[in-house]
Amino acid sequence: MSLIYLPWGLLIGLIMSAPVGPVNIICIRRAMTKGPKNGYFVGQGAALADGLYAALAAFGLTGMTQLINTYNGILQTIGAIALFVIGVKLWLSHPHVDDVEDTFKDRMKAATGTFFLTLTNPLIILGFVAIFVGLGFGDMGDNLANAALISVGVWLGSSMWWGIISFASARIKRNLSDRHLENINKVSALILFFFAALVIVRNLL
Repeated sequence: MSLIYLPWGLLIGLIMSAPVGPVNIICIRRAMTKGPKNGYFVGQGAALADGLYAALAAFGLTGMTQLINTYNGILQTIGAIALFVIGVKLWLSHPHVDDVEDTFKDRMKAATGTFFLTLTNPLIILGFVAIFVGLGFGDMGDNLANAALISVGVWLGSSMWWGIISFASARIKRNLSDRHLENINKVSALILFFFAALVIVRNLL
């Protein structure tokens, strides 16, 4: 067992989470409207999915990787539909500053959503496989301790990213009005529509 795999996993988790995508938009919006803890908690759904995919890649489950790759188009289409539904709900919503509630039930519901939304992107596991092989970690499946360490590291790195993005976003939420909240929702909806359309077009080509 080599403890070096833990910091490597942390770095990889940060890198894989940083690109601005649908989950980042959802996390930023929630951090700005419901507080940093809400945004961070919601981001944990994605962090757990990242950790799961990293574990599948690290433990050398090539059969699972091939299965996910086979159904890549179907999974991405499901994800696109989910993004579109979320976008429609955001576009039609009319939030009020006084009505914003940060409850445990709300956090759990949103975190579950980001978990499954992240799972519908099978390119993540392929990305982990590519990174592990590129770094010379392709045989980690032969050492369960090393595979476990890098998987935990990926989860920690992803969690760190959601903490950074949530608390940074919350700092600019001061003086938010109902109009601001509505604009945030509409901008978020447009970005989610864009990602959904991108996935659909990619699968059609």
